[in-house]
Amino acid sequence: MAVDTDTNKRAHTDGVVKKRKPLRPSTSRADIYVTRDHRKFNSYMRRARKLLVERNYPSVTIHGLGAAIQTAIKLAAAVKASLGDQVIMDTNTHTVTLYDDVVPQDESADITTQTRQNSAIQIKMSLPSVVRSQIFAKTPR
Repeated sequence: MAVDTDTNKRAHTDGVVKKRKPLRPSTSRADIYVTRDHRKFNSYMRRARKLLVERNYPSVTIHGLGAAIQTAIKLAAAVKASLGDQVIMDTNTHTVTLYDDVVPQDESADITTQTRQNSAIQIKMSLPSVVRSQIFAKTPR
């Protein structure tokens, strides 16, 4: 019995696929969008700690899409470890619909749009109120 393996693949397109940037909901200063570039990891770490500890934000949300999910999880674990495991984390995974433009090789044909699905993660990190009050009691203003 032959099995058709092409059912899970995208349809072949005659043209160049141009990936659009993912749509983002409105963001706040407490949102950190992580890429898979590991060179930025330390800056992500400093920013998350600064927002939680120095700027007294109630929570920080780390967002990762596709290949950046692993970096987002590592970042959340590193922030938690750096703050003495006193961080409360709430994790949410979901699927995001992404849109691509297909530019045909034939100039007389119209540009078409195709969709694809990608995994995403949101990690909301917050300090308990007892810890926050201890940190800010020690901080000179």
